[in-house]
Amino acid sequence: MASHFVRWMGNSLLSPESPRVSQDVINSAERFPDKRRSRFLAARELLAQLMLRVYGIRELPPLVTTSSGRPCFTDPNLPDFSIAYAGNMVGVLLAEEGGRAGLDMEIVRAHSRQTQDTLTQDLSSGEKAWINAQQDFMEAVTQIWTLRQSILKLTGEASGIGSLQLHPAAGRLRSSVFPDIQAVCDAEPMLVWSCALSPGTERLCLWEIDAQQQWQPLRDVEMSKPNIGPRSLRLTSLASAPQEIGHL
Repeated sequence: MASHFVRWMGNSLLSPESPRVSQDVINSAERFPDKRRSRFLAARELLAQLMLRVYGIRELPPLVTTSSGRPCFTDPNLPDFSIAYAGNMVGVLLAEEGGRAGLDMEIVRAHSRQTQDTLTQDLSSGEKAWINAQQDFMEAVTQIWTLRQSILKLTGEASGIGSLQLHPAAGRLRSSVFPDIQAVCDAEPMLVWSCALSPGTERLCLWEIDAQQQWQPLRDVEMSKPNIGPRSLRLTSLASAPQEIGHL
């Protein structure tokens, strides 16, 4: 089995003719402001379409929200997933069966240099050294920030200053909450995304839905291969088998 990451840019994926989310989900979004409601419903329709594509499930199964604010399926036998937003883009990461998932997306250069400096204040010396060694400071900060957020979504933590350490130059991470995690991050011209996954995940399938709502395969990432892209970063837990990589 593989994990799947799909993203879509726009306002609404809901089809009045054949909605795949229940009326209860639609009603629950009525209390939200317009922008939040659109993103909320688009994310759940995107998840519903992904469940249909991968598992043949035609309607989104019931969801609950954890104490950390993270949505998950009511049925514990269904796969884990993670939702992220960046600008007007919505993304969903669906873990393979029995695995966990954490997704984060950030628009490159969406924050000022002052904000970027603030984001680096609590980073380790190793993280700061890696950032300073890269050609594009703001892109590098965004990658580290996105990696951290995706891993924290997987572990369910609000903050990981004490429990999460990244060693990007060595391709390593350490989490005191989950001892075995892998994460892959890629910097595109406008977007940085990061997928944190359980160690057993061997392949990550990347998809995009175009303006005509057609699924377009982007590429498959073989998680065991170090060379996953010229601006990619892959980290594995220190407990995992050694294979040091840095910024490729």
